[in-house]
Formats: sequence, structure tokens, C-alpha cells
Amino acid sequence: MRRAMESIVALLFLSTLAFAQAGPVYGSNPDAGHYVRVNGIELYYEVYGHGHPLLLMHGNGGSIYDLRYQIPEFAKYFRVIAVDSRAQGRSSDSDAELTFTLMASDMAALLDSLHVDSAYVVGWSDGAIVGLKLALDFPDKVAKLVSDAANFVADSTALPEEMLEDMRRTTFATLDSATQKSIVAQSHFPKRAAIIFDKLNRLDLYHPNFTIEQLRSIETPTLVMAGDHDLIKEAHTLRLFHSLPHARLCIIPGVNHSLLQEKPRLANRIIIDFLESAFTDMK
Repeated sequence: MRRAMESIVALLFLSTLAFAQAGPVYGSNPDAGHYVRVNGIELYYEVYGHGHPLLLMHGNGGSIYDLRYQIPEFAKYFRVIAVDSRAQGRSSDSDAELTFTLMASDMAALLDSLHVDSAYVVGWSDGAIVGLKLALDFPDKVAKLVSDAANFVADSTALPEEMLEDMRRTTFATLDSATQKSIVAQSHFPKRAAIIFDKLNRLDLYHPNFTIEQLRSIETPTLVMAGDHDLIKEAHTLRLFHSLPHARLCIIPGVNHSLLQEKPRLANRIIIDFLESAFTDMK
């Protein structure tokens, strides 16, 4: 299989493997885990800490476990609400098309169920895209937004053309049998694993589709983050930053798309400082 497609599969599914760790296993912690019925699915989330609510969202094909380096640190300052997005982790799926609009609606409904009027929102990759959509469609729900490694359109201005081409040609059926078996074995919904794989692939192939005008209408103070070797093209990240009217930019050197896993101490400190500090626009 081509190298680019192998990278996509790794990003989609292999990050969900559970390894031994001290303390709670984030994403599989019965003491902190809950389900809520939203938009026809069972949405799984875990809650940690106290303080101002912080909604924490993972990337495509991942789970709460991917944010294991953020949860314990953020929980020292905030009430962390870590979520498995629909069709991922322990959250179920429906027959509806998987879109960022629907996923943002899920998150708004979750916050409503918890009686949270406004939360800090921290998202990585697809979770960051959901955060942008949440800030656009439900602006009162987002007090501040941290967008790490997000694209706002799904084309070659944002992602490498080789990756997009591989995604166009790839479905669950085209994967080799060993990869298929691995995906099914890791899924909490093995009978729907093939359907979910294809839905997640289509999600990033055809979504999101923000216009510049929509980005300019987002009033939420936003920290735009990325690695200097991110999967998302640097020029695209800069365009996102310049399009948001109330934004800060943070490019971390020596990391790729997995900034939160590669340099968690640095990333966590920057995020906490942004969330706890008063925001003023730079003139």
C-alpha cells in the first residue's frame, strides 16, 4: 500500500490502541464515563476536574485516549469534558452522513445536557474543525477556542494532493485483509467498522467547506496552533489565522500533525495560558 495511504490509516485508527498507563485509562474510565442521547446516537464522554468547562475533542478516527497527555493537566485548571465524536471511540453511529455541521450539533446538545452555557473548546485536527463549526453555528457556546492542526476547506490548498488522491481511491474494500481485520478488531462497533471507515474517509475528503466570509464572522477569541511540519500546509494555517478576526497564532517547531502528543508539556502550557489570560486584539 502506498506510503501516504498508510499514514492516513494510522491517523484514522491505530492511535486508538490502548497501552498500559498509570492511573485512569482515558477513554475507558468507568468512574468518569457517561453517555448522552443526542441526534439519534449515544455520545460517550468523560469528565475530570473542576472550574470553567473545557470541551476537548480528538481527531479523525481517534478517541478520548488520544488526548491522554492533555486531560490530567487541563483538569488542574478546568472542568474537562472529553468526548468521543460520533462514530468514533465509544460513541455510536447513525445512518446520517457524517459532517462537521452534525458533529458540532452533537457537541452543542452535549453542553446543553450538562447545563453548560459557554465552554472553552480545545480541538485537535478534525476536533479543531468541529470547534470552528461550533463557534460559527453556536457562538454563545464557545467562550474561547483553541484550534490545533485544522483545515477549513478540503482541497490541495490545505492537504497534499497525493494524500487526497489516495483518499479518493481508497475504501474499506480496497484495504488488504490484515488492515481490515485490525480495524474491525479495534472498533467498539465491529459490524459497522467498514461503514464507519468509509464515512470517516469521506468526511475529510469532502469536508469542511468554510468560506472566508464565514471565518471572518467568527467572533470567538481563537488560538490557531500547528506544527512547523504539519500535515496541514503552513500557508493554509496562516490563511485561517488571518481570516479569523480575533486570533493568535502559534507554530511549534520540530513537530508534525501530532503536536499534542509530541510536545504535550509545551502545548499544554501555551493553551492554558491562552485560556486563562484576558484576550485583547493586537493593533
